[in-house]
Amino acid sequence: MGAIDLALRGILIGLSLGAPVGPINIEIARRVLRSGFRSGWLVGAGAISGDALYCLLVATGVSPLLDHLLVRTFLWIAGALFLVYLSYMSLRTGIENQRLTDLPERRLERRSYATGFLMALLNPMGILFWLSIGGALVASGVQQADTAGTVAIVAGVIAGLGIWVTGLSTLVHSGRWLLSGALFRVINYASSALLFGFAVWFVVQAAAEF
Repeated sequence: MGAIDLALRGILIGLSLGAPVGPINIEIARRVLRSGFRSGWLVGAGAISGDALYCLLVATGVSPLLDHLLVRTFLWIAGALFLVYLSYMSLRTGIENQRLTDLPERRLERRSYATGFLMALLNPMGILFWLSIGGALVASGVQQADTAGTVAIVAGVIAGLGIWVTGLSTLVHSGRWLLSGALFRVINYASSALLFGFAVWFVVQAAAEF
């Protein structure tokens, strides 16, 4: 299998990982609405970095370490706590109805990348993807290729995720001018509820490990 074929496979893997509705996509949309395209896109860039790290672990055969009971339980609980924090921040933003003009934008942008990176690292759903479907696709491709092929498939995954993050950020940003103060508040309340719901689900999954 050639490098181009592996890169295309990686792009499809990246798109399939990025597309489902989850905490990261919710946070990207919320930050775009709150502080503009760059802030939301940086959340996605941070998440891409985390997923690229997991993809690299799969490609190099280190992924079995992620399937340890203690590791999985820690990630479920740590991920739940982080989502509770993001839920609280979203709720507070809705209550205070903070908009772009109210915020220190550069400080928020610096935090956006770190937020996305942590969300990806502490997202057990993403890890389950890499331990199952994504991992199998990457591993099968790597087995048929050399080091250059491994680089191609990892680069493809990053590209696929980048396409999704950029497209989502652009789409949300294009409709941002239609957003009223009341609707902005409702969206933040809904985001808070969804993030908290994912946190509860993470806790349930952690309990189910035992």
